[in-house]
Amino acid sequence: MSESKTSPSPLVSLYRFFTSFKLATIVLVFMTIVTLLGTLSQPADGLHASKLKYFHSWFFIEKLGPIPIPLPGGLLLMIILFINMTLGALVKVRKRWKGVGLLISHFGMLMLLAGGFVTWAFKTDGYMALYEGQTSNRVESYRDWQIEIRPLTEDRTAESAYVFGPQFLQSMDEDEKVVVDVPGEPFTLAIEGYSPNGAPYPESSPRSSEAQTPIIDGFRFVPEPKLPEVERNLPGAYLTIQPQDGSDPIETILWAGSSRFDPGDTPLAFPFEVAGKPYAALLVKETWTVPFNLTLNEFIFEKHPGTTMARNYESRVVRLEEGETDQPVHIKMNEPMRYQGHTFFQESYGPSDAKPGEPMFSQFAVATNPADQWPLWALVVTSIGLLIHFIYMLVSFIMKAVARSKEARMKRIA
Repeated sequence: MSESKTSPSPLVSLYRFFTSFKLATIVLVFMTIVTLLGTLSQPADGLHASKLKYFHSWFFIEKLGPIPIPLPGGLLLMIILFINMTLGALVKVRKRWKGVGLLISHFGMLMLLAGGFVTWAFKTDGYMALYEGQTSNRVESYRDWQIEIRPLTEDRTAESAYVFGPQFLQSMDEDEKVVVDVPGEPFTLAIEGYSPNGAPYPESSPRSSEAQTPIIDGFRFVPEPKLPEVERNLPGAYLTIQPQDGSDPIETILWAGSSRFDPGDTPLAFPFEVAGKPYAALLVKETWTVPFNLTLNEFIFEKHPGTTMARNYESRVVRLEEGETDQPVHIKMNEPMRYQGHTFFQESYGPSDAKPGEPMFSQFAVATNPADQWPLWALVVTSIGLLIHFIYMLVSFIMKAVARSKEARMKRIA
């Protein structure tokens, strides 16, 4: 009698699938395809949009002519590769001294993949721009905008704000109207006609006549196609303030271009009053704070002789922190400041049309990334593992060569 073979359990089959070399090969092929598509799309779609579609996605649709083709995104591929390497290279593989180096190297590669996931999940990035003598702890987003309603004091300053953030605005369609309450204030807000890019035009302009949006104070907000460089888009929306006492509504066009982008200027706001109380409405970039202040003492800007091309620009700043001694810091193009999980890179400068002798501001890219140094440590661990493996293989080769030489001599003697 022949014994019948029992099929493996679903868990065993799943384990074999995720530890297979074939799966790793397929994932690497798809990663090559995704990287190629993402790179080719950047000139037309922009870096940020390409990154979101191809590398920060679970799945995406790529059209081959009229045919839509679903493909796995970079995030899904990285997770599958991490599981495959963890189970296949660290769990399934037989542990021997011969493979210690490769085991360490695989652990370094897993650190690199894990660092990419932590960066995707927790990294924030923005910028801070300062003129000499300015102090700030506020970081601005490159591409995310929010509507702020600021109650004003008697001297027309704002101590707080009601914020309708990027997620709220990005979820709106251009033909959608959303009515929201402002807690504790005697009015409601109606936001409509939000567009991620556009501009207000006078009613008499030909560009204005192409749109069907409302006219307010002789202007009409006209939506425009989104630009590939997301940072250059200037969103806008119609805002209606409806007092709860039944008085006439207050209408305006909020436009991102009304904000001042020079750090020496104050954003322009739309002022209004309800029940005798002053307010200001703005469409501004999303901002957040870091737990210390920076003061720019000196900005050094050098050009290549006879050109307008920057040869070097660097900033001498002072880090101010409550209860701590003021700390002078030198931030250069390739020497960032890292402190309390925040990294300040010397990114840019302005104004772009500044003449010799005119004040210039220094702009820092500010990144908060818990995995900032993980790629470096992953490279160190991987290099140590490969070095150990190389030394082991070299010693083994030398020992075998010596043994073969000794054996050959013994045969000649015999």
